[in-house]
Amino acid sequence: MDAPILKEFVSAERVELLSQLDHLFLEQPVSRELWACLWLSDLEKLRNIVDSVINEPQVQRVYLRSMVENGNLVKHWTQRSCSRLNSAASTPCSLQAVVQPFAPAASSSVAHKQNEQEIIRSQREADLCRERDCEQCVVTQASSPVEVAHIFPFTMRYLQSSKARENDYNPWNVLKLFWTEDRVDRWFQAVEPTTETMKNLFCLAPSVHKYHKNAYFALKPVEMSEDETRLSLQFYWLPRINNPPEMRISTKPDIPPIIDRRENDSKVVKIWNVKTEKKIYSQDQIIMKTIDKERFPLPDPAILDMQWVLHVITTMSGGAEQLEEQYEDDNDDYPHAAMIRYDCDEDASMLS
Repeated sequence: MDAPILKEFVSAERVELLSQLDHLFLEQPVSRELWACLWLSDLEKLRNIVDSVINEPQVQRVYLRSMVENGNLVKHWTQRSCSRLNSAASTPCSLQAVVQPFAPAASSSVAHKQNEQEIIRSQREADLCRERDCEQCVVTQASSPVEVAHIFPFTMRYLQSSKARENDYNPWNVLKLFWTEDRVDRWFQAVEPTTETMKNLFCLAPSVHKYHKNAYFALKPVEMSEDETRLSLQFYWLPRINNPPEMRISTKPDIPPIIDRRENDSKVVKIWNVKTEKKIYSQDQIIMKTIDKERFPLPDPAILDMQWVLHVITTMSGGAEQLEEQYEDDNDDYPHAAMIRYDCDEDASMLS
């Protein structure tokens, strides 16, 4: 309960509100995803939820359960809501029926041209990201091979369209149930123009990339310098938690603190900084730098904040454990981008 990753979420007021909500739910268990969202929600929104259930108990109980169950927030975030993408321009299958109405054959050439432009933009941004990060993993500082990884998943890019958001169960609508509109708007605005931007990309070693995608660890944004040339992050290992499928709302989270490893049954994962030759611990500081914020912008803190919250929710709901078995490779990166070496006067990223 006292794990560092929970300190910002757990308070006496939250415990009291969730105890009250548990009573309003007639002490019946809810899905672990709804439970996790309630424990990590913004207090302002949690107060609103309690008030709404007091006013319309039966309606709101059904509504909350339905929104979380059908919104598939964790499945979208962990990229399990659709089959693997075959190219950088594929459309997520889970959205085809929602946002891809029947189109005449004449429009196929337009769509093909748009897809080509998207692929070109993706490759260009990936190359710039490699240059910004000096072809080094921002966590371990290991050199090539590295992969360019998305922070906000590439497979969620069509979910922010106005058409997609007309669906009541769109994940963005689910997010606004639990986090303030201002906060969710910051997340949304950071990725609305495109996911293919350096502000949503960083370089990771192949294994580290897989660990991040599977929510073995999260990077918590700490501070962006005023001139936007230095970004401070904190590394946190996220343990495997075997919560039951349904839990009472008042059940307090039990996230065991882990220091320097991530264990999954008999498997143990550790990460080393190749320059210091030291293991990477929870709460270690990671510094990313750029020599030109216009040409080589750093990752957007708003996107990293969203990643921090949803990775912890994924951990609490046990939503990412099967990814490694489902997908052999990660289509949410650019592993085949040109491997160009860049000379850097100083490290673009370092861990201290």
